[in-house]
Amino acid sequence: MSAAPSEKPALGIIAGGGALPSIVAEAAVAEGRPVFIVGIRGWSDTAIAEFPHAWVRYGALGKTIELLKQAGCRDLVMIGPLDRPTLFNFRPDMTVLRSIVQVLGLLRRGDDGLLSGTVRYFEETHGFHIRPAEEVAAELVAPAGSLTKTKPSLADETDIQMAIEIVRERGAKDLGQGAVVAGGQVLDVEDSMGTDEMLNRVARLPGRSGKSGVLVKLPKPGQERRVDLPTLGLTTVENAAAAGLNGIAYEASGALIANVEGVGQRADELDLFVIGLPVGTGEGSV
Repeated sequence: MSAAPSEKPALGIIAGGGALPSIVAEAAVAEGRPVFIVGIRGWSDTAIAEFPHAWVRYGALGKTIELLKQAGCRDLVMIGPLDRPTLFNFRPDMTVLRSIVQVLGLLRRGDDGLLSGTVRYFEETHGFHIRPAEEVAAELVAPAGSLTKTKPSLADETDIQMAIEIVRERGAKDLGQGAVVAGGQVLDVEDSMGTDEMLNRVARLPGRSGKSGVLVKLPKPGQERRVDLPTLGLTTVENAAAAGLNGIAYEASGALIANVEGVGQRADELDLFVIGLPVGTGEGSV
């Protein structure tokens, strides 16, 4: 049903995992804007049920588009992690079948190519407008500087610089957004399994004892920043601590953080630093 002329049009939210979709929805509602969330069964957080929503199976792209149009949505936010191949996993419905050549082309791309192509598919083929999450929920923007009383040591700063170079190089090849470095050694790099699994692998490395090393997360050079910015939260902090790391670094305004204050407090409790690197770090422009 279309919105009444006096109402703001509904904001559509395509929800991946975690708390971010609900945070964006809360921010929109607080500004007097209705929302409609499409959740992915078995993936999206059940907290989205507090808002007008519908559930679709993994891969039901056509149904997703149909539901968003029925809800009167034209502005969309895509937020929260989803394993590749995102919405196309892959039992095509009729909407996809009518665009099968275009969609199969997307599936052959790297992660950022897939996301950029998906944005174009929603915008150019179906007339939606993709909005960055931080346009709706400004509190998600990762700030510059330290979030913690704990600060990086000189050795940590050296590891951060090495990790920056690794993430830039891999990001330019559309391979990942994160790396863990300790004592000048690369312990692991982010792949399609995501940051938490990378940190879990580091925690299981033989010979890991004491505390050392850093996690660095950066956007890929030239990536589509309206979707898939690096994200951090309490789970990231706790997994970094479980992996025996000293801290976390990210690009200011190049990441999203759910509960900035809570992240800083939890990191201090676990004796980790969390620090925002200068804007442009991921692009190599600083």
